[in-house]
Amino acid sequence: MDRSIDPGVAGLRVSVPAAGVAMIELDRPARRNALDRAMLDGLPLVLRRLDADDEVRVIVLTGAGGSFCAGGDLDVIGDLVGESPQQARQRMAREFSSTSVLASSDKPTIAAIEGAAVGAGMGLALACDVRLGSGTTRFSSPFVKMALVPDFGVSWLLAQAVGAGRAAEIALTGRTILAAEALRIGLLDSIVDDPVAAAVAKGELLAAAPPHVCRATKRLIRAARGRSLDEAIDLEIDEQILALRHEEFDRRWRAWSEQIRRR
Repeated sequence: MDRSIDPGVAGLRVSVPAAGVAMIELDRPARRNALDRAMLDGLPLVLRRLDADDEVRVIVLTGAGGSFCAGGDLDVIGDLVGESPQQARQRMAREFSSTSVLASSDKPTIAAIEGAAVGAGMGLALACDVRLGSGTTRFSSPFVKMALVPDFGVSWLLAQAVGAGRAAEIALTGRTILAAEALRIGLLDSIVDDPVAAAVAKGELLAAAPPHVCRATKRLIRAARGRSLDEAIDLEIDEQILALRHEEFDRRWRAWSEQIRRR
């Protein structure tokens, strides 16, 4: 049953490992699947295409090479500094829409998470309905260490997953959450030996459910929430533009990027 679909985006692979299940693989393993410009621009388009495909009933998101996603590529983050507020807003609104497409999809979405889900990677994971991890899974929202605010919907999605108080502690410290804690506080739904295999198996189960029931169920769950993700993302963009222009950003971002590059 497994077959490939050309997404037309470098750094992304799409396959159909089971009937009704489409799997997107972030495929830059040498950079722990950090999102470069092509992936940031292309991922929302691929997600929308799969969401509109009636043959696709479940979407699985994962990463290649033992990592889920290390966030935005360092070069991409650095490019934001030279942009005008209008340019930065337009770009971030386009790129950050991946999380809102995932979260607003009428189809069940599953994240198969091995290794790091950091920053934007954490946002993508949290935007999925089901999150399956392994013993290697770890989450972090390290924006504060770069003198930035959470983006990619993390401020909203993290609070939805673990509550406002715990979300604030995680975001304000930028600390790493290992798999056992992630399971305990609700960032993961389960820990398994092979998250991808488990995600495909669960995807098959969900794909067998009536699509209209899945859609209605997800609409009900979304309706219970107070503020929309798009509103949260809009606020994030305003704050991110301000943070990018603060004097503290340049120093902290340089120190952070140098530390990451030495790993």
